[in-house]
Amino acid sequence: MGVFYTDPANSFQKHAFWLAFQGSQALFLAPTFFFAPAIIGRAALYTVGLVGGLSYVSATAKTDQYLYLGGPLLGGLLVVVLSSLAPMVLPVTAVRSLALTEMVSVYGGLAIFGGFVLYDTQKVMHHARMGVRDPAAESIGLELDIINIFWRLLFILGGSNRRK
Repeated sequence: MGVFYTDPANSFQKHAFWLAFQGSQALFLAPTFFFAPAIIGRAALYTVGLVGGLSYVSATAKTDQYLYLGGPLLGGLLVVVLSSLAPMVLPVTAVRSLALTEMVSVYGGLAIFGGFVLYDTQKVMHHARMGVRDPAAESIGLELDIINIFWRLLFILGGSNRRK
């Protein structure tokens, strides 16, 4: 919140908040390295390809057509969040329902955050055309999209390894 509510003219404070945010993300992601290195590498490679492709499509679009995805993406995010919280209220005996909500959370989340990459990339470009210059705040949205895509791909690849 400090990055978003600090005036861009106050560069030192804004970058200090941004650095604190990056440090907290690093601490959160650090335990991932205890996971299988091959799966981490594949998930990272797939994430780079997916985000790079979606960002290229969004950046080269002739109009701001992806800026109108904000509302539907927010609705889809609500469905993903509710499906992630469903195991807390569903009985353990509802195995099929739990498997369905897990699939909605993982695969639906992958689609939703892919859409958010399109949206956030166009939002950054739109703000640049308007003259709004705040790269620290703009980078956080894209970074969170990338982390969510990485986690979901890691979960998918880790699950496919367990079934073998």
